[in-house]
Amino acid sequence: MAKAVVTQARVFEVAQALTDQGTAPTILNVQEGIGGGSYTTVKRYLDQWREAAPKQRQPVELPEPAVARLMSLGREFWGLLDEQAGQQVEALRASTREEVAAIQTQLDQAEQAIGRLEAEREQADNHAATQEQALREAVAARAAQTERMAAAEAKAGELAARVEDLKGELERAHARQTAEREAVTAARAEAQAAAVEAARLQGELTALKKPRSSA
Repeated sequence: MAKAVVTQARVFEVAQALTDQGTAPTILNVQEGIGGGSYTTVKRYLDQWREAAPKQRQPVELPEPAVARLMSLGREFWGLLDEQAGQQVEALRASTREEVAAIQTQLDQAEQAIGRLEAEREQADNHAATQEQALREAVAARAAQTERMAAAEAKAGELAARVEDLKGELERAHARQTAEREAVTAARAEAQAAAVEAARLQGELTALKKPRSSA
């Protein structure tokens, strides 16, 4: 399934819709509204929305009587605060700051852990894709090698048949050569015998041509 595309505009839209519904936008419910998305990416855009959101809201104008009443209550409240109450408030503020700092530290650590997990998941996905590609290439290489082996075996068979043919031709040529040598030897011997016979006949002819002496 395709991953949800997280954009600034989409995060702003979902965060504003949740706010209009009276629900505080959080990273989880914004992710749910988008249909997924990286934790760190959604948080970055949501932080930007929170910074820009007060500027987008129009200030609420209270009636003058209500403003006057609030100012009166404020003066009464500050009038009731004494030094001890101020110290308690300051201590509470200090304790609250410490708790907030501790929570923020835990939040930062959690975000870092989430970032590492997302990076590791992305690395694992990339590694899996690389392995899948390598497997496809290995299968293709094996198929090509099989084809080459089949072609080589066929060629080897053709060469073996050709070698057998050449051996037969060589044996036949050798036989012809042997027969030709034997024929040449026989012709040579016959020629020599004919030469000897011719010489003999020539001798006899010469003897016959000589005049006979008187008896």
